Amino acid sequence: MKFGQDFEATLARGEYPPEWVNSAISYKKLKKCIKRVQQELLSLGLDKDTLDALWKRVGSSDLGADQGTADGLLQYTVDDGEKVTFTPKLTIVIDPRDGSPMDAWLSPETRRILRRLARSSRAHIDHTVQRDDSPDEQRRPTGESGSENDKHQLELVEVPLTADSEFFQTLRHQLACLDDLQRSEYARLQAEINQLGSELRALRASKSKRSKKEVETWRKIFELYSDAEVFLSSHEADAGARDGAHAQKQLQTFTQSLSAQQKKAPFRLGDNANTALSRFLQINVNLVRLIKFQEINRTALNKIMKKFDKRTSLPAKSSVEQSLTKSSPFIVQDLAKATCFTISEEVLSVIPQLNDYLCPICFSISWRPVRLRCGHLFCIRCMIVMQQEENNHCPLCREAVVMEATEKNIDCEMVKFLLANFKVDVKEKQRQNEIAAGIDRWGAAYEHAQKDKCVVM
Repeated sequence: MKFGQDFEATLARGEYPPEWVNSAISYKKLKKCIKRVQQELLSLGLDKDTLDALWKRVGSSDLGADQGTADGLLQYTVDDGEKVTFTPKLTIVIDPRDGSPMDAWLSPETRRILRRLARSSRAHIDHTVQRDDSPDEQRRPTGESGSENDKHQLELVEVPLTADSEFFQTLRHQLACLDDLQRSEYARLQAEINQLGSELRALRASKSKRSKKEVETWRKIFELYSDAEVFLSSHEADAGARDGAHAQKQLQTFTQSLSAQQKKAPFRLGDNANTALSRFLQINVNLVRLIKFQEINRTALNKIMKKFDKRTSLPAKSSVEQSLTKSSPFIVQDLAKATCFTISEEVLSVIPQLNDYLCPICFSISWRPVRLRCGHLFCIRCMIVMQQEENNHCPLCREAVVMEATEKNIDCEMVKFLLANFKVDVKEKQRQNEIAAGIDRWGAAYEHAQKDKCVVM
């Protein structure tokens, strides 16, 4: 199936709202514009083969090499300096004495058309370039020689491209519609995320036992969500933003994990919390859909520009990429990164996650956290072990700061924070630390005694 048909079928499946479909790249309309551009160029004697040969000749010509692309024998540019209109320009060097195009090898019909065009455009000549070894100099009869006074100026005349202008105006309008759509959808997502964040802050601020249980439930939900890495991957093999298909797959993994957790230990959420959870899931669904819509339109733009270049032999793709797309947020903005940052700041950070407070050595909660002079933080048990082994180097930065640490290095504010947010985990870590301290004092028998629930006097 050709891309155009596949693109139309994707838009027609009903996955995207009607207003999104109406704002999408009109691939079929732009293809019709390309046909009109081909017909217009053909009427000027500049069919695809002729233009291909012209570009090849320009690429190897002395003037093109000496004067650069701006003053070569043939130029094609897409000017959008005012960010309002696109004006495609095709300019050709002519001999001002008779209006003939300087490429003498062109067919007689093409030369007649361009000569007539040049003569009618004399009042609108943009600028001139100097050339000593023009084709006319080379075509002088034997015995005639040029002198310094015979050297003449070469004129650049613009070839009007009406259909070309239509193509780029249509494309600019469609990208503007996509930009407007993205702004409105992104604003809607932001509003939903902010509202959810406000509800979670209110829940966390509540002192009721029910609210505390709901906070713990949200902590489990966000832990599953972080593990799924729906939009951004931290794995070395595929680090960075995920594409739409992969993000959709990871979102399904998250919802499946959520369902499995519900069966294992049902979440105890009130009506408001259930509504908030539904909103959180819908935010993610909408973001995946917007990313996929962005991707198919980016592909459509890339395909249509390649088709334009191939069928017309006018190198528009590079010009458009340098000007048009740079000013289009829909084309250049990474929605996944931007929205994930907002979700993290406004929602996930409201409910602290245990993974953010693990000791880098034992990977359990950093209970009675010791902050070394270098700034790194570890649980007190791991610091005691390192001091017993006389290991003075910080495991993270290798600075010699471990042996100098005392109880004064315990971060008291962090102790309060951990107690307030991770009471169950703190209690378990305290139990483990007591067992480890008993083993240090009485040996391995102490651990067995604890398992047998014996009391060692």
